Amino acid sequence: MEIPPEVLSALGRVKEDMGRIGESVQNPSLRAAIRHYIETPGKMIRPLLLLLFTYVLDPERLEDERIINAAALLEVLHIVSLLQDDVADRHDVRRGVKTPRALYGDGMAIVASDWLIAEAIERAVSISADAVKYLAGVAKRLAEGQALDVEGLRREAAELKTAPLIEAAFVMPTMILRRRDLLRPAAALGRLLGVLYQYSDDMADEGAEREMTPLIEEIRSSVKSLRKLLGDKIIPLERFVELVLKRAVDGTLTTAKL
Repeated sequence: MEIPPEVLSALGRVKEDMGRIGESVQNPSLRAAIRHYIETPGKMIRPLLLLLFTYVLDPERLEDERIINAAALLEVLHIVSLLQDDVADRHDVRRGVKTPRALYGDGMAIVASDWLIAEAIERAVSISADAVKYLAGVAKRLAEGQALDVEGLRREAAELKTAPLIEAAFVMPTMILRRRDLLRPAAALGRLLGVLYQYSDDMADEGAEREMTPLIEEIRSSVKSLRKLLGDKIIPLERFVELVLKRAVDGTLTTAKL
């Protein structure tokens, strides 16, 4: 689909911002572990969703440094989850390349995740106290999801392992742009999309069967709720969500480019 050029431009600024993360770290192995997933990025779906939702709310606010910072922050927290997941599940390869734990050891991968958590805290503080409190809650839910995953409870982990950060992609713009009236419906849509993404990831990794129809219907209903509040401004987001749903149904959501 065609993503608005303003969103793509803002995403470029996020990538530039992230490109500087960890450069000042003196220990070469730690620096390399910190920057590994920055230099081998995935789809950056969380920053993209945050920027797209911001565009729907107010395109001019894509110039707000707090929005760029928030988008980068979500990707930093996602990288933290990847580093820890690699250690917990003993992944030696991800995205076709060796993981930091395979290259530098489990200990260094964990230390790198600690450093990136500190980076995320610094960024959250620069946004607002409310952002710090909200993101701390997100991090706690992610930890609970990872714990369930470690115990082999993949289905139970779905709503906690991935959903909180995708929910945050919708919540953070409502906080920064002071649109508290949209907080609940925006959070609901983000949470549902996060569950869909985790289900799709499970299917791609393990061939685990999931009944998608009820979840897809719930996502479409959530989009309709936001449309009542935003009107036609929501069209770019509607189109993107429909693409996500199509990819989820055909099994390519987590394996193909959006």
